[in-house]
Amino acid sequence: MEFTEKERNMLEELKSHEKLCIEKYKRHSECAADEQLKSLFNGLSEEEKEHLDSLEQISNGTVPPLSSEDKPLPVFTAKYKAVLSPEKTADMYLCSDVLSGEKHVSCLYDTAVFEFRDKNVRDFLNHIQKDEQTHGKIIYDYMAANGMY
Repeated sequence: MEFTEKERNMLEELKSHEKLCIEKYKRHSECAADEQLKSLFNGLSEEEKEHLDSLEQISNGTVPPLSSEDKPLPVFTAKYKAVLSPEKTADMYLCSDVLSGEKHVSCLYDTAVFEFRDKNVRDFLNHIQKDEQTHGKIIYDYMAANGMY
């Protein structure tokens, strides 16, 4: 599969952002006070690694098969009371940071879907975009359960 220069550049940009997401989730996991949040960030980091691996495959000319399996969304129990403790404030900052990142990355995938000529690549990028939107929903759900949103 041959890509245009614009398509190659877009793949490189997407890979760069996936690497940033992986790094942020790893670092934020180390900083989070709540064990649920640590686990959430670790899981999302793994999913972002899968996205990066898929983008590498696409860059090399192979579109991975689409998974039709929808993973169940986690259900969160509130750790934090209504009071803004220093730990809750710090975890809220971490969540807000990654939520804004997910919104940005989702927009990049939206643009990419329109930029690629190959239908299979577009479909796969659309699939990743849906994953990114789900990541945002999961983060929002955690924040809502803990009175952060």
